[in-house]
Amino acid sequence: MRSIFCIVICLAALPGATGASAQTPSFSDPQAYCRAVGTIDAPDQRFTGHGVPDWIEAAFLSPQDIAAIKAGRRPDYGIAWRCVRGEVLACQNAQTPSCMKPDTDRMPTAAMRDFCRDDKGASPVIPRVVTGTARMLAYDWVCRGGAPAIEKQAPLDAQGFVAADWKRVGPK
Repeated sequence: MRSIFCIVICLAALPGATGASAQTPSFSDPQAYCRAVGTIDAPDQRFTGHGVPDWIEAAFLSPQDIAAIKAGRRPDYGIAWRCVRGEVLACQNAQTPSCMKPDTDRMPTAAMRDFCRDDKGASPVIPRVVTGTARMLAYDWVCRGGAPAIEKQAPLDAQGFVAADWKRVGPK
């Protein structure tokens, strides 16, 4: 009996074994990672690659822009990527937090109410300095009759991101 126990322990320690010491698979290629995980809002510890591959950046930037960023001659506004149904989707953060899930709170803040009351309802839009800049808003807020109101909503995808900000990408 003791020898069977020792054999089981030794087998569990072998590479590729399915025992307690087996490791979670890791991926350095975004495409292989997305095929494996399906849908996820951002890469997790299973993705072991470094940075954003050039083929993802190329969906938004020219080769000259990519080279300038790497050389430190141009600011990198950042490109985010995630997985949806096994495919790689990417978004460029062009000086705004547009790649984050937007704030979907339908309750106006005190600052919005104050702005509309003080503005007497004349503003066609409540500026971001009033609505807040931590995350994008899912709505365009306006003043109507001295009170904040939602003018329109940005279409969101199934995961709650602004659909227009994300596109499917792949190596060329």
